[in-house]
Amino acid sequence: MKSTQTDLDTIMESEAATLKGAQWGDMAVNFNRFAPGADLSPILAQVSTGSCQVPHWGYLIEGSWTVGYTDGTTETINAGEAFYLPPGHDRVFTETGCLMAEFSPAAEMAAFMEEVAPLLAE
Repeated sequence: MKSTQTDLDTIMESEAATLKGAQWGDMAVNFNRFAPGADLSPILAQVSTGSCQVPHWGYLIEGSWTVGYTDGTTETINAGEAFYLPPGHDRVFTETGCLMAEFSPAAEMAAFMEEVAPLLAE
């Protein structure tokens, strides 16, 4: 199974972000593009757990982004780097903008997106 960005369904599109994705077996596959200055931290602060509890694996194609965790640690991921985000990330932002391919457990991601969708609409 394979796909390009244009083949996937648009999950969300705004000035700040475009999320395209599909479910492949038990995994959600996404291409996520975030505009310069995009910050998901205020949205993550509003979810019931106060952070994203979904693990994500991926590869940053363009740009860079910074991820913060509930334990106070942060890391910056740059273009050309593979990444793993364990549950408990509560700050996600990019100054430069970025494009990534991301893979997550489909059921967990669907439940999270159901909670986040109304917040993204605001």
